[in-house]
Amino acid sequence: MFMKAWAYTCSMISQTPSMSSSSSWSLPQNLTPIFDRSAVKDPKGIAELYANTWLNFGGENNRNLKILESPIKKAGTEVVKGEFELKPSQIQKLKQYAKSNNLESKVSTFTVTSSYLLHCLVKAEEPECNKVAFLFNVDCRSRLEPPLEPSYFGNCVAIPLILVEKERIEGNDGFMNALKVITEVLYDLEKNENGVLNGAENYMLMVQSVVGEGSRMYSASGSPWFGVYGIDFGFGRPKRVDVASVNKTASFSLSEGTNLDGGIEIGLALNKNHMEAFAALFHQEIETF
Repeated sequence: MFMKAWAYTCSMISQTPSMSSSSSWSLPQNLTPIFDRSAVKDPKGIAELYANTWLNFGGENNRNLKILESPIKKAGTEVVKGEFELKPSQIQKLKQYAKSNNLESKVSTFTVTSSYLLHCLVKAEEPECNKVAFLFNVDCRSRLEPPLEPSYFGNCVAIPLILVEKERIEGNDGFMNALKVITEVLYDLEKNENGVLNGAENYMLMVQSVVGEGSRMYSASGSPWFGVYGIDFGFGRPKRVDVASVNKTASFSLSEGTNLDGGIEIGLALNKNHMEAFAALFHQEIETF
């Protein structure tokens, strides 16, 4: 929303330079941020708990700005960035495959894309661990009681953590196994009688526990719903959007495809040999469905 508001401001000024003063115009309602934090009820003190967890991560009162060490970079290896795309026809193929395997839960573009990527990544990297984890964000604004306005500007996400045996994801049924786990977690999140943020006070402890066990953690960054390729600052639509943080976090980024036709663009960074293996699997595995 910030990027879209910034682009809107630039377009207004470029069209009418006399409007450079913000007093002469205002943002449309859908781009006007709401900063009222009191709208989010936090009886369990999750906000303070998260802050303390991060400040004490790595030691008591560890208030230092430490640069993240990339979990994918090892001594003597080269990390490379890759960009891939699932076309609309391929996404539909994955959905049809899930349906043909009697998956009762509703599948989405996000769930089939993430499941396919997890399967290919685990198979390409062959991490030295027994379990792999997957972490992603769920927008809670419309899911709270009462719901928040769409233009609420602040962190309001659930972060489901999925932990599953590595062999279940890298095997021939890896895509379906990953898809079943992800859809089950999302279903439970939506149908939870205690609300979408039930158990949120334990999120950070679960993440730290998984990291401490040495499990390989994957995560998703960005969203196809952000509409980044539709943002125009006055120079035309962007030709390429890159999420730089995946270089350090070992997550994969998701955005809508550059053609805006329903495809999904994926960005990730891997060791060179793993990237070569992943690229081959990414293009080959889809043909087996």
